[in-house]
Amino acid sequence: MKKLLLRTYALAFCVFLGLAPGAFAGTVTLKKAFIEKYKNRATIDATFIVDHAHAHPNPPQKDGDMHVAGRAQNEVGLPMVAEVMNAAAPGQSAAVHTIHADEGNNTQVAITGVWRFWFEHPSAAPQIQFATVPPAQNTNPDHCFEIHPITKFAGAAVPDSLQFVPGFTAHPAKDSFDSYEKLTVTLKVSASGVEFFIEFIGQPQPLGDGGMVALANVLEQSQGEPIVEKVRMIFVPGTPPAKRLKTNPPQEGDEWHVLGIPRVSLEAISSWVKGGGGSTGKRKLPYEMIIVGVKP
Repeated sequence: MKKLLLRTYALAFCVFLGLAPGAFAGTVTLKKAFIEKYKNRATIDATFIVDHAHAHPNPPQKDGDMHVAGRAQNEVGLPMVAEVMNAAAPGQSAAVHTIHADEGNNTQVAITGVWRFWFEHPSAAPQIQFATVPPAQNTNPDHCFEIHPITKFAGAAVPDSLQFVPGFTAHPAKDSFDSYEKLTVTLKVSASGVEFFIEFIGQPQPLGDGGMVALANVLEQSQGEPIVEKVRMIFVPGTPPAKRLKTNPPQEGDEWHVLGIPRVSLEAISSWVKGGGGSTGKRKLPYEMIIVGVKP
């Protein structure tokens, strides 16, 4: 099991991942300026070098994504991957073709997508943001940072890729959210999408990049009892879920059937630090859900 310890410094935020008390597997250090810049944004814009990419998208039953390993030294400064959702669909073909054309060329390409800090593939060695990132050796280097999903690559916009993947069976809501809620000391992470229902609390609010954030209760089934309350739901600008939010504004108590993936909430971390979290402290891992699909 991995342990989580949050530590703050004057210029950095550190996440320590370990296998047992006192036996740390490694650290990830984020700059405070990065936290403050992106805490209330759904997306990040970067210049990205493609080191390795999957030759073909995953089959639908394995999520339908295409994984791309590379570097965004100036904007991210960490080992990372980027992923195209629904990559086999015709609407994503231009982006997929360009990714393959740029693979291994060591050229910087403009990329936009959802920033995602999560612990699926942590490194045993310390990772310090904006230290020099070496080229990735494969499509899945040790990393805690992703641009997932990609919404634009080299000018090819793919916001409509954020939809349910036909043929993909998402993780059960109760198992997944039970896991997220236990991320206080023991880190246990589900790797992909979770299908669940949300019950809106109050009105959605704008984010700094044109996205939206809404507080919602999480339901395992329609009209069921909440399994988690007051979770931040992130809607990515220009995507089908965000468009629906704007054209059909939900009222308090309205229910949607959604697909989401978790990420660490930098907004909650920033508030904890500013609120006097101390030089060292353990706490429940703050997370929020990126809404990547909505069913009618």
